[in-house]
Amino acid sequence: MAEIVFGAGTSHSPLLAAPPHLWAERADQDRANPELYDNAGVVRSFDDLAAEAGDRFDGHRTMQSWQDSWDRSQAALDRLREDFRRVAPDVVLVIGDDQRELFDSTNQPAMSISAAAQMKTGVIDDHDSEFLKEAAIAYLMNEEFTFSGHAQLAEDLVRGLMEEGIDIGWMTDAPAGKGFGHAYGFPIHRFLQPDPVPVIPFMLNTYYPPNQPSPKRCYELGRALRAAAAASPINARIAILASGGLSHFVVDEGLDRKVLDAIHAKDADALCALPPELLNSGSSEIRNWITAAGAMDGHAVAWSEYVPIVRSAAGTGCGMGFLAWQ
Repeated sequence: MAEIVFGAGTSHSPLLAAPPHLWAERADQDRANPELYDNAGVVRSFDDLAAEAGDRFDGHRTMQSWQDSWDRSQAALDRLREDFRRVAPDVVLVIGDDQRELFDSTNQPAMSISAAAQMKTGVIDDHDSEFLKEAAIAYLMNEEFTFSGHAQLAEDLVRGLMEEGIDIGWMTDAPAGKGFGHAYGFPIHRFLQPDPVPVIPFMLNTYYPPNQPSPKRCYELGRALRAAAAASPINARIAILASGGLSHFVVDEGLDRKVLDAIHAKDADALCALPPELLNSGSSEIRNWITAAGAMDGHAVAWSEYVPIVRSAAGTGCGMGFLAWQ
C-alpha cells in the first residue's frame, strides 16, 4: 500500500525568494492591494491601516530586522530541504491553491487533483520588477518548467477519496496556454531539485468564494487522503506538504500562533473551529495547513519556526511558517 511517511508545511511568499533590499518595492505594491483584511476579517485601505498603526511597526521595517528575518527563514527552508533528503519519499503530494493560474470563474472546483504523468508551470512575464523577477525564478515560473507526476497513484487517491465521501475534481491535462503556479513550483525548486521525485498537485480553492472548503472539511479531507493512500495497492512512500500561508497580506500574528499552537497540541477541534471569516486573501492558505494536519492526525510535530515579516507601516507582509511532523 501507499503510505504518508512525512508531513510538512511551508510558506511560499516571494519574500522568501527576493532578498531584503527588494522588499521596499513590495511594500509600495501593497498600497494598491484591494484585499487588505485586518485581524477582524474586514477589508481596510492601506492608508487606514497605516494611520491606525502609527509607529507600531517602525522597528520591524529596518534593514537589520529584515535581514534577521531573511536569515531565519532561509535556515528553516534549508532544514526542510534536509528533511526531504533524509526521508527520500517516492512522491510528494503538494496541498496548494490555484490563484487563476489554471482555473477561472468559468470552472472553479472546490478541490481537484492532477492525475498527469507530466506537467508544466506557468510563466510570470512581468519582469520589469526586480522583485517579481526574483520571485519568478524561485517559483520555476520565469520559463516553462516540466515536472513529473504520478498518474496511477493520483487516480488511486481520487478513487479512495470518493470512497471516503470526498467529491473530488481531477484533471489529466492543463487548459491550453496555462500551467501550475507558485504553490507547486516553489517547493519543487527549494526542496526537490536538482532531481525532483514525482509531484502530485492537489488544488484547494482557498481564495475564491463561494465554494471554499470550511476548516472542518479541510481536516476531514486530510484524514481521507491518508485513508485513500493506504487503500492504494501501489508501494509508495508519500510526503505531504502544505504550501502557502500563513497570514498575509496583513500579518495577523495572533491567528498564526493559534494555528501553530493547535497543530503542536494535536488539537483537531481548534483547527476545525477556526473562523472562516479570518481566512481571507493570502491568509486563506491556512486551509492547506489544516488539510496536512488532518493527514498527519495523531503525529507529533518534530520542529517548527515562525517568522512574522512586516514590510510596511500598514502592517502588510507575511507570517512565515515552517513545520515538520515526526
